[in-house]
Amino acid sequence: MDPAGDDSERYGRLLVIITLSFVMSAFSARWATTVVALLNGVLVVTAFRSTGLRGTIPRRPLLVGLTLIAAVAVFVRALADEQSTSQAVASFLQAGVLCFVTIALLRAILRHQVVTVQTIIGAIAAYALIGLTFSWIFLGIDTLDDSQLSLDPSEPETYPDFSFITLTTVGYGNQIPTATLSARIAVILAIIGQIFLATFVARLVSLYGRSRPTTEPRADN
Repeated sequence: MDPAGDDSERYGRLLVIITLSFVMSAFSARWATTVVALLNGVLVVTAFRSTGLRGTIPRRPLLVGLTLIAAVAVFVRALADEQSTSQAVASFLQAGVLCFVTIALLRAILRHQVVTVQTIIGAIAAYALIGLTFSWIFLGIDTLDDSQLSLDPSEPETYPDFSFITLTTVGYGNQIPTATLSARIAVILAIIGQIFLATFVARLVSLYGRSRPTTEPRADN
């Protein structure tokens, strides 16, 4: 059965949740932290439903664990002492969860035999997840060493902006990497963003409505 036709693979709602999480992360108020934590938990659950991860073994412990990490990391980041190790660990854990979800989403997309609207929406959702993942990575390394970026770790709402500006290569303004490590990571993210759009997404769009080519084994002469 073609995964693209499975009712569980509806990536639109996943993209909506990702977008809401990005928008709400712009607010630093306590209520916004609670909303972002809830959205992160919902994001993990939705990813399980959308990618078929709910069929993995052991699915329930994995789902519960990732959901708790995604939600708790936001609270730890908001409530712990500024620029503490716990804040950095929370940032890296959140990045790890989002990286896992991104890989699972890409694997699900690659299983589609026919490229549909859902396939393309899923690819866009994966692209957005890459931006969110690296925003937490940048926040984590800048928390450990605040000389890495021109941003302030006490204002975590600014890091998604920097991450997506880097991902889309639209050009820096007053937000720039200020150390070698952060500059290298920014370059890696920019390369990923360009390759992802120019090859993966563009290829999916060109195959819209058609079956993806498969390599047939050659018959022995």
